Amino acid sequence: MDTNTIYGVTKFYFNNVLNGVIPLWEPFISLGRPFYAIAICNLFNPVTQLVPLLKLAGINYANAFVVYMVVYFFIGCIGFYFLAKEVLKDRCLAYLAYLALMFSSLGASMFTQFTFLEIVVPAIWFFFFLLRFARKQTQGHFLGLSFTAMVLISSYLPFYFVTAFLCFLLVFILLYMKEAQKFCIDLYRFIIKHWRLSLFCFLGILLAASPLLAYKVLDASGDVVAPGRHCQYSSAQECYDRTMGRQGGMSYDEITRSGTLGERVDMQYLFGHLDKITYGSDSLFFLPLWIYILLGLSFFLRLKRLTVLLSAMALLIGLIALGNAAGLLGFLYRHIPFFAYFRNLFFLGAFLIPVVILLGLYQLQMLLSVEVRGGSAKKAIILGVIVLHALFFWFLKHFQGVPTVSYVTLGFSAAALCLYYSGFARFPSKIWAGIFAVLLLLQPAWILKTYALNAGEFAAILPSMHVTPVFSWERPLKAAVNKSRIYQFVHYEDFWYDMSMTDAPPQVGYPQSVTRWTFDLSEHTPDNILANYARYKIVLYDDLSPVGKPVKGPSPQLDVNYFDVNTLRLKTDFSKPQMLVYNDSYTTSWKAYLDGIPVELLRVNQAFKGVKVPAGEHTIEFAYHPPGGAWVYVAATAALFIFLLWTVFMLYWKV
Repeated sequence: MDTNTIYGVTKFYFNNVLNGVIPLWEPFISLGRPFYAIAICNLFNPVTQLVPLLKLAGINYANAFVVYMVVYFFIGCIGFYFLAKEVLKDRCLAYLAYLALMFSSLGASMFTQFTFLEIVVPAIWFFFFLLRFARKQTQGHFLGLSFTAMVLISSYLPFYFVTAFLCFLLVFILLYMKEAQKFCIDLYRFIIKHWRLSLFCFLGILLAASPLLAYKVLDASGDVVAPGRHCQYSSAQECYDRTMGRQGGMSYDEITRSGTLGERVDMQYLFGHLDKITYGSDSLFFLPLWIYILLGLSFFLRLKRLTVLLSAMALLIGLIALGNAAGLLGFLYRHIPFFAYFRNLFFLGAFLIPVVILLGLYQLQMLLSVEVRGGSAKKAIILGVIVLHALFFWFLKHFQGVPTVSYVTLGFSAAALCLYYSGFARFPSKIWAGIFAVLLLLQPAWILKTYALNAGEFAAILPSMHVTPVFSWERPLKAAVNKSRIYQFVHYEDFWYDMSMTDAPPQVGYPQSVTRWTFDLSEHTPDNILANYARYKIVLYDDLSPVGKPVKGPSPQLDVNYFDVNTLRLKTDFSKPQMLVYNDSYTTSWKAYLDGIPVELLRVNQAFKGVKVPAGEHTIEFAYHPPGGAWVYVAATAALFIFLLWTVFMLYWKV
């Protein structure tokens, strides 16, 4: 699933970085294309730098990536503990929140859909620093806000976080009008007082956003198109017209017919058939059953503003994530332009998990604070607990395949809460926290065990060793294959070639991103003709013959002097002038040099790069220089490191 793709991107990036090159181009896929994933795969995050560090320590890329994923997940869990402690003002409840998040599908999903963690982990820390800053305006808290905003911008498309944050903002302003006004005044005063710090933070956010902005500049140039976004639900001609016309955004069908929570998640599978969960799903959604029980038990409690805030946030995010199944997205799509620029709305489901957990544990806090005075009151509340658990039992019976462990959890929950309200067991709060932790973990621990047992059929060997790329004169005609079930969902060749840094077959298909002229050529050329021609990387033409001569290997007249993913340098010694065609996709960001002097780079054979080479000994260089170049990525990485260290320092000194 997408985690494999993200691993392939990460391996490709850091493998090249350790070779001394920041990769800007992918010469192995789709006849060459810009390395677009560099802007959206969390590659500049300080935590992600664990991957090259562990590789230098002798661990292969695949294992290093797993370590990075797990570390990043637990950073999110720790952040959630601190956030819950700020919200609930109770360490034991905050620890329960930590456990609930750890044993939710957010943790399980890292192995199939790591994007969930990329967008949620920094969001958790952002809300923590936002709450701390609202209560006390310190430089450390402001830096924490800025740093987490930088991570959010550089991790993935920020639309998902922006959507979740706007849902929070809307509800917060409606419920906490005075507090919102006070926060705005405090923020304004802080910025005026600490204008230098504020300016530096703004510049840091711009630096973190620079990789995404650089790609958008490239996208706006017309050199890159995204046919994969337009071809799933349209005819070939409509796909071609929309792709080449660079129509902004996506149609409503493209957004809602694939990748919404309504299309991915069935209510039946929230409670039933949980032993069938496999790696074949990249939209896992489950919470510890006890969270649902708490929400049901709190039905009779008085509404508090925080209850309404969290409930309304979950409702709004859920309605948007449901897509066409709910109807709200249609209104937003028509009236707010940015909703046309992102899909896979089931990603928003990842934000629902921490919100619902906080809501459930806040309800637990209110349940535990209910004062029971007198025998009749105790009997009444115990009877209420039993009745509500019985209703939940009846509710579960309507689902097929509910595991026994769910009913066991339900029974233990009824017994524990009846014991609590009876007053017979006057345990310390930590003992009760331990009992509640068991109730939280019992069912999801069983789910995760079955999930692990089901994972075997999806096992696959991924390229994980370090590679120094070698220029290949010919592309293979047969694609790499793998029998693992995971590749029934994700095309193996889409990322195998980047991981191994070997050439894919000379074909285009409908990738998510490809160069404009290569896509145009592939649409008007039969696949077999394009494959037979483009299998050869170098083709020579002279004035006497319009038919090119493919070069099948090195010779005294032509050899490779240097090759990396961004550069090809050739030594030539022709007896007469030649037109040298490099069958790698042309874009305006490619430059050509003859003996170190810039020369005209031609777009030849509709989609490829060509240069005129005079007779005699010469050096020809093709080099890729997109907007911003490698410095954009160096600056983003450096900025994130600096702001992380700066934030930790300021928080440690409580400035």
